[in-house]
Amino acid sequence: MSQSKKLLLNNWTKKYNIKEVYIGTILQKKTISYLKNQNYIEYEGINNILQLNYNKKFPIGYVIKLKNKVVGFVGTLFSKRKINNKNYLYCNIHTWVVDKIHRVASHLLFKALLRKSCIVTVLSPQNRLIDIFKKMGFQTIQMSYKIIFFNIFKILFYKKSYLIEKNPAKIQTSLSKKDLKIYKDHNHKTFIKFNIANINNKSSYCLVIAKIIKKKKYFKVLNILYVSNLSFFQKNWDSINVELFKTYKVFFYGHYFIRKTDCIFLSKLSLSINFKKAICVKNLPKKFIFNTLYSEAI
Repeated sequence: MSQSKKLLLNNWTKKYNIKEVYIGTILQKKTISYLKNQNYIEYEGINNILQLNYNKKFPIGYVIKLKNKVVGFVGTLFSKRKINNKNYLYCNIHTWVVDKIHRVASHLLFKALLRKSCIVTVLSPQNRLIDIFKKMGFQTIQMSYKIIFFNIFKILFYKKSYLIEKNPAKIQTSLSKKDLKIYKDHNHKTFIKFNIANINNKSSYCLVIAKIIKKKKYFKVLNILYVSNLSFFQKNWDSINVELFKTYKVFFYGHYFIRKTDCIFLSKLSLSINFKKAICVKNLPKKFIFNTLYSEAI
């Protein structure tokens, strides 16, 4: 871009203001009104995500304003997470919408966010926006999605040896400090949380955070977002699978991952299918275990 064009653009974008949006404020009400009246993204989907809030000390998003009128919004899900014994501020971006005539300034929505020292992810970027994220310093990496199909014939040979515990009081008393935080942070009613334990050895158990998602409006998938004891989960998957089916009546089980070693499902499992999609990330630690906790739980 030539110097004259840059100068013109800078002068033009000076007209806009960026504001953080917090729960319970007048600006939140104005933002909701804007989101309901815009015609680019269905409001119901945005509203479902806005019900999630993992840390109320941080904004639920940023708005771009012109002459005190909201003309754009980017949604954020902030959380504090411990990765490899280090504390990180984490932000997942779930919505980016700006009125068409104001999109020349849409990048301003990210300026305040990117000044924060935090890990930023965009798990559902539209293909046409990926290059824009790259220009803002994001990397694109491939996220895999594996779906396992339940073999109904397993029930014929299953001898009950595992128990799904959904009672919050009983679950919380058994959890480590780290897992208790994860359990409490995912308190929205759409999350499924339970312990799965060996009936004969209650000290052998695993916390699972999951969510049932409708795919293509034809079938449901129980997406598993987190397991606290991966080796226990993998070793006992055949039995756990039967208990999940009996409890939630779902035939399909899904998991998002980046590295194969991060996948909770063993590669040897049959009746499975894999998909891949590009996601955008910024400031990821070198050694990290990817999961979709603290996100819109796609």
